[in-house]
Amino acid sequence: MRHWGTGPIACIIGLNPSTADDTFDDPTNRRLIGLLDAQGFEGYVLVNLIPESTPYPERLGTHQRRLSAKNDAVIVETADQADVVILAWGNGAVRCPFRYRLIDQFDDPLCFGRTKAGEPKHPLYLPSTTALTRFQLD
Repeated sequence: MRHWGTGPIACIIGLNPSTADDTFDDPTNRRLIGLLDAQGFEGYVLVNLIPESTPYPERLGTHQRRLSAKNDAVIVETADQADVVILAWGNGAVRCPFRYRLIDQFDDPLCFGRTKAGEPKHPLYLPSTTALTRFQLD
């Protein structure tokens, strides 16, 4: 969680957040702060599609994942407390077939654009001028 003001807060749903926390930033956190600040947000909460976290995505393997009831509840509860939901998991989420069922729980989720595969882009390598758009299932 990060706050730099008292304005709107975003719930970011990502995949594989590293070990960054409320006091230690990683490159993705720094990029999110810049992207969100430029669009008028003053904070965000980052949640993960899966319970495991590592800065090394290859350690998560390639097998299909499932959404645990506990993780689902945490994601939905966190999203309910935010002003908007932003999907930002990149192509790695293809091993998470539940992601579309999860998206259905949110009204008008946003993203930083879509990958060629149709997934919401991961924020790490996006230009600071990247605008948010509505994410709609095809």
